[in-house]
Amino acid sequence: MDFDEDAGDVFTSRDLWKPSIFYDEGLNVDSSLFPPLELDVPSIKLENPYAPTKVLDQDLRLPDLESFQFGPLPDVDSPDQSTVSIETEPQGDEEDIWELTLNLGPVDKDSRFFTWEHFESPWCAEPRSAYVSEAGPQVFDAALQLHIQADEQSNLPGKVLVFDVFLHSLMNLGLGRSSILFSYDDKQKTFVQTIKDSRISGCSLAAMQSLTQRFLAGGNAFRQLKSFLERTYASNTSIPARVALANAVSTILSAFESHLGQHFQSVETVLQLQRLFNKPQEILFYIKGLVDTVKSARTNEELASGFYDKIQFVEQEDNDLRRMCSTILFMVSKPWLEVASEWTGILQERGTGFSLSRKSFVEVGEATDDQGTTEYIYNVDMMPAFISDEDGRMIFETGNSLRFLRSHHPDHPLTLPDRFGVEAPSLEWKFSWEDMDTITEKAKKYQNSLLAAIQKYGCHTKTFGSLASTHIPESIMGHLSQDVALENSFEKCLQKSSRLFDEPPTEGLPDELEEIVLQTLTSKSNFELSDSFRFTPPISVTPFLSFMPLLSAQAHLVNATTLRLFLRSHHLRTHLSLQRQYHLLGDGVFVSNLSSALFSPELETAERRKGTVRSGVHMGLKLGSRSAWPPASSELRLALMGVLNESYHSSRLYFSTATKHTLSNSGSQRMREREELPGQLNFAIRTLSEADMEKIMDPYSLHALDFLRLQYVPPSPLNLVITSTALEKYDYIFKFLLRLTRMLFVVSHLPRDLFDSDSRRFRIEAHHFVSAIASYIFQTGIREQWEKFELFMDSIERRLQEEDDSSEIGTLVKEGLESLKTAHEQCLDHILFSLLLRRRQKQVMTLLEEIFDAILVFSKSQTDSRDPKVSINDAHVAKHKGIADLYIRFKGKVRVFLSVCRGLTGKREYGKGKGTSEENTIDRLLVSLEMSGYYSS
Repeated sequence: MDFDEDAGDVFTSRDLWKPSIFYDEGLNVDSSLFPPLELDVPSIKLENPYAPTKVLDQDLRLPDLESFQFGPLPDVDSPDQSTVSIETEPQGDEEDIWELTLNLGPVDKDSRFFTWEHFESPWCAEPRSAYVSEAGPQVFDAALQLHIQADEQSNLPGKVLVFDVFLHSLMNLGLGRSSILFSYDDKQKTFVQTIKDSRISGCSLAAMQSLTQRFLAGGNAFRQLKSFLERTYASNTSIPARVALANAVSTILSAFESHLGQHFQSVETVLQLQRLFNKPQEILFYIKGLVDTVKSARTNEELASGFYDKIQFVEQEDNDLRRMCSTILFMVSKPWLEVASEWTGILQERGTGFSLSRKSFVEVGEATDDQGTTEYIYNVDMMPAFISDEDGRMIFETGNSLRFLRSHHPDHPLTLPDRFGVEAPSLEWKFSWEDMDTITEKAKKYQNSLLAAIQKYGCHTKTFGSLASTHIPESIMGHLSQDVALENSFEKCLQKSSRLFDEPPTEGLPDELEEIVLQTLTSKSNFELSDSFRFTPPISVTPFLSFMPLLSAQAHLVNATTLRLFLRSHHLRTHLSLQRQYHLLGDGVFVSNLSSALFSPELETAERRKGTVRSGVHMGLKLGSRSAWPPASSELRLALMGVLNESYHSSRLYFSTATKHTLSNSGSQRMREREELPGQLNFAIRTLSEADMEKIMDPYSLHALDFLRLQYVPPSPLNLVITSTALEKYDYIFKFLLRLTRMLFVVSHLPRDLFDSDSRRFRIEAHHFVSAIASYIFQTGIREQWEKFELFMDSIERRLQEEDDSSEIGTLVKEGLESLKTAHEQCLDHILFSLLLRRRQKQVMTLLEEIFDAILVFSKSQTDSRDPKVSINDAHVAKHKGIADLYIRFKGKVRVFLSVCRGLTGKREYGKGKGTSEENTIDRLLVSLEMSGYYSS
């Protein structure tokens, strides 16, 4: 057989209809896969009543398939006459076939529905059900009765309640109401069942008790929540947040009663009633738990914080419950939001404002007689938990700066935004991404409007933030006059009120909460929720997203404005430089004059003596050269008179201030004669305890000058930065620097013509030690730390100027008054740490004071030995007996001091106090003291 070379693709079905190349047409083989079925049709008989009785071949009368042909059918013989006549008259008594059909009943009434069992066996009997419940409640009751009769000790109930009465009683129980079967016991604070061991027909005691206990718990919860509402509304001391929570609970309970009362009419079984109460009781128990958690809160912040912490557990649960709790959270936190809005200036203050009687995160300090201004203190414990520490301090700082504006610049747009046509959006809690975007847009619009008002205000004033009365533009003045006229017109106020009452009522939060509750109960909200409610931000970040856009915009504008006023109008840096110049002994002329007035033996004494008239010129206290101590107040005035004035009016600070005022020489002289120093700077007497008073009685003691202090009162509003705490730190540093100045004077005036070697070594080492300590303190401890603070202030002023050049406010400078105060106090803390004046460095300072005391004793011994009243022999004996021992003690103290400093240099965590982190610079002191290695050898 020849094969075709092109056999085609064997894996395709395209040519499947063609015969195979191996097919031989000569072969006569049946092509059917299955052989034909050979049936003896005439002999087939079917055992069926409906089967043909004759031979199947005859009854079927099948045509011959081989000779059969399609063609027209033969005509059917038509009848002789029609069987229906149109002209037939209707019979009189015709039967109604529909009525006969109705009387016959269903068509299948006599038919029998077959099962597989009946199909296989027609005589099969259907077995009865083994479940008593399918036989009806009567059979269940009869079986229960038989069980009671069989078991005499059985405690099964025998009282069957009327079903309708039980159903209505259970309904009232679920709503916290008393009924025939359940009454409320005021003593036990719970519902009790009036008929014990009772049941309904067809229900067992266990099922009855399980159902009843569920409704008893729900009824008790309902009743307890109502009791919470009554106590809250009746109490005169209820906080606003507690009242808001009560309003929310009242709305939820009312929604429950409305929903359950509406759907109770369709309830026919106990299971339907249980299903109807299932969702309300679930919500009821959760709300009851929330109320029990926060009802003991005593402040609005505490209640809102507790509620916020509690509802975070439902964040991953049902969306309906989350929406409900979020709405309640907004209601209970609204009182705090109003307080925060009033404090930051977003909302106008109402009532008495912030006072001692108003408990919030703002505490009011007592106003001093000198300043007469109210000092506000931040209470971090009263800030809600959903506000971070950083944001809380920003809120406090914004309000504190705003109080300064209201006191000194009442016409500024930040203090009266309504009069400048700026309306701030309300501070609200939102929970969807769409609402967050809306809040951001509103905050930007408010910031731009307020910024435009501030720029217009600054352009129409002589200097931005001038202390003098400012001039308001005519356009703004016209707007102000309209507002004032409207507010002062009683008739227009009545018209405005009448229009308000004529407006249709707006939907409030209680209505919104009720709608959410009803949607939750009807199980429709899950299908109707939009994507904004399905995909919501976490509750933990919603406070930041809801509040911070508006609060940050307000803070930036307030901080930028107050910084400009403080630095340019109130001359803050001048007063800070004043502290550096005098409290920190940064003025050499002042230190020289003060040392001469206190210690120089060459000046005329200011001590009162008989027969001697004090001239009042070039007089001093001569500490170390007199035995009577402390000096009288008149001596202090004579000795220190003119020290501050001369040093201030000859300082660079004074001339820079005078240049700003563009005074002539004669004008400067007249101002010098009549004006006081900035902040009423003057010498004063420090208040001391009895123990400290005893220490200053000895003129040769290190504590002899502890009574002298510098008195400075920061003019308002500079007290917001130079606080009383900062002044206490300045005073503490000045007391130590005054001791150090005395030590420098003492070691520099020690006699040089000493004969014994111990005295010479003592003088040299004492001079080296005190000089090294003073160099470290003035250079490293004070100058470096103050320069860092000045760099911070320079950076702020530079950025403020860049904002002014670009006509912007609040874009480059984010700091506020609180930042200045914090930086100032941190600078003082670092200085205290470098000077070994912190509380945890007390032992080191005590050791240093003992060294200073030894030097003073040595100085006194040299003074006594040169006293002409003391004989030469006595002085020689005292010198040989005491100097050697004193020098050994001094050298031992110095070595211990250096050893302690070495330990502090390598000590881990040294310099990291509570909330602070100071630089450990004690190694520089070690280098100054023992660069030659003298003490180490």
